[in-house]
Amino acid sequence: MKKICTVSGEEFEISQREQDFLKKIIPIFNGQEFSFPEPTLSPAERIQQITAHRNEQYLYHAKSCFSKKSLISVYPKNFPGKLCSREEWFSDIWNPMDFGIDFDFSHTFFENYIALQKEIPRAATVTIGNENCEYTTGTGYCRNCYLINSSEYAEDCLYSKLIQKGRDIVDSSYVYDCELLYECFNVKNCYDSRYLHNCKNCRESWFLKNCIGCKNCFGCVNLRQKQYYFLNEKLTKEEYEKNITKLELNKRSSITGMRKNFLTFALQYPQKYAEILNCENCTGDFLLDSKNCINCYDLEKSEDVYNVYVGGKNKDVHDCTNMYVNAELCYKILGVIDVFNSAFCIYIFHSQNMLYCEQCFNCNDCFGCIGLRKKSYCVFNKQYSKKEYGEKVAEIISYMQKTKEWGTFFPVELSPFPYNKTLANTYFPMTKKDVLKQNWKWEDDNDLQLSVSKNEKVLPDNIADISSSICNEVLICKKCNKKYKIQKSEL
Repeated sequence: MKKICTVSGEEFEISQREQDFLKKIIPIFNGQEFSFPEPTLSPAERIQQITAHRNEQYLYHAKSCFSKKSLISVYPKNFPGKLCSREEWFSDIWNPMDFGIDFDFSHTFFENYIALQKEIPRAATVTIGNENCEYTTGTGYCRNCYLINSSEYAEDCLYSKLIQKGRDIVDSSYVYDCELLYECFNVKNCYDSRYLHNCKNCRESWFLKNCIGCKNCFGCVNLRQKQYYFLNEKLTKEEYEKNITKLELNKRSSITGMRKNFLTFALQYPQKYAEILNCENCTGDFLLDSKNCINCYDLEKSEDVYNVYVGGKNKDVHDCTNMYVNAELCYKILGVIDVFNSAFCIYIFHSQNMLYCEQCFNCNDCFGCIGLRKKSYCVFNKQYSKKEYGEKVAEIISYMQKTKEWGTFFPVELSPFPYNKTLANTYFPMTKKDVLKQNWKWEDDNDLQLSVSKNEKVLPDNIADISSSICNEVLICKKCNKKYKIQKSEL
């Protein structure tokens, strides 16, 4: 079935598979079925709408609404809601049920939701179980990390994304079970290496692409179980070490030249059409151990999934993102762990039968709720009996069908984040003009008024010539003109 997107005018198809899925997840309240309408946005625009509600890397200063202490927050300075620390949010100093409201049928569903949203305190960052990781978000059980996001069990890591069990990782993304890496992407079980791309089980190597089980290799592509290879040629140990010494890899100029040359060198070799391994009937990229996953990216151990970005152990999931583990029968959701039969939610964990909920933990059968823990049969943070719950939800959904809100995800206009500070802008970059044309938020960069000490051009070329005093200097990037400082842990 062909449809025309109501926003962009783009033509897209709703497959029989999608239609069957929507029938499979029809909710029933008070004995009445409430079918979800077919999508009016293209698959890409659905993900854009959802990820516009996620800020992964931009941090701000804020104050706790409880203790008034300073906080590091993912929410912008003009955020109208209440913020608190993660510890305060999980404590018993407040009760989310105290903020419950009756649904006002003189206003739309989303207007009711915004009214509740403004009153409920939010944790300033999305973190759990960290130690000395104040400047991180989307992190769990990490230690001594700075400006990383979407990571678990990382230690002594800097400026990285999606580390799953890593130590001493800098400027890297999609890193699994690794240690001592610099500027690596999509690597697993690698050690003491730099500039690796799509590699596994590699050690003590530089500039590798699509290599597995390699050790002491430099500038190589598509190798398997090799040692002492230089630009895909076999050398003796002595020859290899002599070549490495000649390169003077302690100099920035040498690294810059080698990076450029390696990109050209790698083009001589066959390039994989996609990173899809041990999959059946799957399309997309970076897929592992999966079956029947269509238009999916960064997904593993999943089955019967459509249009999902980032996840693991998903089954019967459509139009979702950041579905980290154990999601089943989910539709249009951002961010879950262990969730069943839920739709139109943002960050729900260990829960089931949830609709239009946000930041809920260990809950079931809730509608339009925010910040609940271990609750059942709640509507807009008010408690109902099981029978009353079915009746109330049926009444609200019937109203939402009239206002054309039923079956739609939270509009981008309701996101607390400026579009250019969200994950959506990473996936679907837009100009300021186009963002404002959509009536979405935009935030201009407001660089700190710091006196620049040095420009990158005058920094010593050799790392050996740089002292620890450089950490006290304010530098400026010659590419983007933004100011930055070098952390002691980088040296």
